[in-house]
Amino acid sequence: MSQAILISNNQVINSLYEVNLRAYVGTNVTIKNSLKSAAKLLEQSPNIDAIICFNELNSKENAIDKFHEFLKENQLQIPVIVLGEPGVALANSIIIKNKYDIQSLLKSMAKILEVTAKDMAELEVPNFFPIPIKLLSELKQSHCDIYFRNTKEEFDFEYFKIIEKESDVAGTLKKYLDEGMEHLYIEANERLKFINKTSGLIVNELGRNDLTKEEKIEITSQGMGIVAAEIFENPEVSEAVAEISLACIESINQVVKEVPRTKNLLAMLVTNQSSFIYKHGILTTYISSEIIKNISWGSKEQTEKISFALFFHDIYLVPVYNKYPDAISEEDLLFRDDVSKEDKETVLDHAKMAGQLVKTFPRCPMGADMIVTQHHGMTSGQGFAVSFKDDVSPLSKIIIIAEDIATGMLQNLKDGDRKAALNKEAIIKRLEEKYKNHTYRKIVEAFNDVTL
Repeated sequence: MSQAILISNNQVINSLYEVNLRAYVGTNVTIKNSLKSAAKLLEQSPNIDAIICFNELNSKENAIDKFHEFLKENQLQIPVIVLGEPGVALANSIIIKNKYDIQSLLKSMAKILEVTAKDMAELEVPNFFPIPIKLLSELKQSHCDIYFRNTKEEFDFEYFKIIEKESDVAGTLKKYLDEGMEHLYIEANERLKFINKTSGLIVNELGRNDLTKEEKIEITSQGMGIVAAEIFENPEVSEAVAEISLACIESINQVVKEVPRTKNLLAMLVTNQSSFIYKHGILTTYISSEIIKNISWGSKEQTEKISFALFFHDIYLVPVYNKYPDAISEEDLLFRDDVSKEDKETVLDHAKMAGQLVKTFPRCPMGADMIVTQHHGMTSGQGFAVSFKDDVSPLSKIIIIAEDIATGMLQNLKDGDRKAALNKEAIIKRLEEKYKNHTYRKIVEAFNDVTL
């Protein structure tokens, strides 16, 4: 197994990164809270494949550059991955600009280790998988059985179940925490499911005051992926999923309020590695909120209701777009030969399914389920309207127009034509040709007053 040192003092992030690196690239992670303590470890055990550290550690006297000097003096050719965009150039480092971008971290580690996607898929692991006890202590209930490992003799272990699946963990864990235990174990076939469920803890980082807009976008995108995975397992919104969803929606609202113009949001989305679904959702939310500002009957309550609806409106398409990452619209998915019949049925029914899901949301905003169901102009939520009528709600009409604008902008960006993405005159002309009904035209007029 490969070895890495992770230098950070963020307990939850450390644990999440540790289990992801072990599960996906077969890397054992040793955590240190400073570059100095990492250097001491390297003096004792220099056989390390990579060093991962957060850019904040560089805030005092170019600490990361000094760490490189230490490596050079000791003739240690170890790659250094820096999480977070540095204010100054850092030599001999792999820079991951967004420190919450776990996928880029895994890709960078795989590249260092020369591990292919096939290698990761075929990665062999022991029957039991270690989980940091500090990560388990953040949970209210276990997602699977949890085991204690006893050493019979060197490299010979036995495992005892100490916590049953879906049981409370706090009381039992306290004993092992007090004893200084660092890891407990789960069955290896549960590891990826467990990681997805516990990854929701990263959403707690949204409470930090020092996050950049880009970091909020990355965390919120991961939150949406977690929610999508959970609802496919259980098509009802649990309190835990509701909590993650509301934190993500609030984060999206903050980003939308902080972005001065459409072009600023587009600039961030161009460089972000999030899925099309998330980019499309946040851009549609921004455009919808700007349209509502220019409508006489628009209100803060309606803006909040639309942002709630837009978080869920395409949630069933998340795994579909993950299978076909180059797809740029539902229409594209429906007419491609490589998209399965089952996935095409999901595309046709996703509005209806999402509307039914939203009904199960604890304290769902009144009428949000209808807005979600009708967001493609069909009162049933099945299929896509060809001609747009007045039989859907006013807020659904705003989403229909805003989605159309967002899809066009993202397509232009994908084609490398940023000028076309921001050409309001061309956008409005296209919308007027497509939407003939008076009520839709009023929404297009409201968009005309939005500053791009």
